[in-house]
Amino acid sequence: MVEVSETLLNLITIADKNREQGSWRQALDIYINIEKMQNQSASIKHNIGLCYFGLSEFNSAIKACSESIELLPSLWQPNIVIAKSLRQNGDIIQAEKYFDRVLMLDPSNGEALLGLADLAMNEFGDPIKAKALVEPLQTDITYSNDARLTFLMASLYERDQTALQITQSLMAFSQKALQLDATQVLKFLPSHSIKKNKRLRVGLMSPLFCASPVFFLTIIFFKRIAECCDLIIFNRGTKNDWATEQFRKIAVSWFDIHSFNAVNIANQIKQQQIDVLYDLGGWMDPVGLSALSVKPAKKQYKWVGGQSVTTGLNCFDGWIGDEWQSPEQFKHLYSEPLINLSGGYAEYFPPAYLPKPVRKKLNTYAIFANPAKVSSAFLTMINEIPGKKCFIHRQYQYQSVRERIEQFLNPLDVDYICPQSHREALNAVNRFEVVFDTFPYSSGLTAREVLSLGSKIQVLKVGELFCERHTAKYLCQ
Repeated sequence: MVEVSETLLNLITIADKNREQGSWRQALDIYINIEKMQNQSASIKHNIGLCYFGLSEFNSAIKACSESIELLPSLWQPNIVIAKSLRQNGDIIQAEKYFDRVLMLDPSNGEALLGLADLAMNEFGDPIKAKALVEPLQTDITYSNDARLTFLMASLYERDQTALQITQSLMAFSQKALQLDATQVLKFLPSHSIKKNKRLRVGLMSPLFCASPVFFLTIIFFKRIAECCDLIIFNRGTKNDWATEQFRKIAVSWFDIHSFNAVNIANQIKQQQIDVLYDLGGWMDPVGLSALSVKPAKKQYKWVGGQSVTTGLNCFDGWIGDEWQSPEQFKHLYSEPLINLSGGYAEYFPPAYLPKPVRKKLNTYAIFANPAKVSSAFLTMINEIPGKKCFIHRQYQYQSVRERIEQFLNPLDVDYICPQSHREALNAVNRFEVVFDTFPYSSGLTAREVLSLGSKIQVLKVGELFCERHTAKYLCQ
């Protein structure tokens, strides 16, 4: 009996170590063997669920964690994994319920509060609520950095600080929370080196190598680059669609590193001996930014993707923008040297399903934006403009989103279109003559789509930060 217990203990120790290092498949195989030896263990089933989540097998994660809860209802951790898995599956309402379930057990639970704040800001478009949810975590040593980052990102949407205050706060945050110790990284590299040819090795890193702004605004450039350079892609996401395949076709190497921690990401990049790396994740991927803080590539540039505001880091050789989005007069708002491209910082590549512009368009004003960009100031301004307004985005299906909008606008003057695909969204926008640009966080890709459909983008206001100037080029057109 003692032998079996020792064997189990050793196996659990090995499995836990693999899990902590992000070696999900190895950990999963061991946990499954442990489960066969020690049936009906809530903690083992939870760890199996964690591994499935790390492997992006979300339905299996939900099943394993549900079984864990059945065995031990007081174990709150499986609820968090289920909530995050449901969010990845697009079941936002159910995800919210599981986070709420954790708060019923523990009203101060940091994981649940952060999960709900993420939904509030990125799904229900309510940055103010997101800030309120994480307020209690500001002094919690475990969650204070995540809470602070939520506050800073919310400030970009509701603009409750000056541009300089936001920039200075982000720079301070980056130096404190994102800067890795280089000695943690480089000494763990394997001794072998890659046999290099004369072609430059160009790395791309992003969580959105899919039908997203990263694809539509960079793929033309990277297809050109692939003709003379070797593209190595570090995929930090889990989405896989037709646009993902376009990236795969031009890459000589592809690494799925969505579950890696910052040290492991930096090691992976360093190992590949990258000459030039384009970060296409930015503030969508703070862990990725942390990895880049030790400069694992020879040259590093920040471009499309989470490029809302400076990274606050000193590891980048340039911030790629243009004279409208990042004019020299605002260079004090960047920790990166500005590299402004003439003619525009990115080239739009329309999808094959972009509809032809319709001849007769509706006079009703449209707002084609994530509801987080629909700020209080923006709603107040458009309320003073007579006429009906139609909000177009998948997320306007949620009642809480509509209620927030209707605190500012007469419900009788508001319509909603909730497309379930990018194609449907473009077809909906194509019906309208004029689309309002949001502020302070302005339209990026969507503005280019509006113009490609023969509609007009009406710019009401531009600011100083990069995310406030996406449509500055069109202000006087």
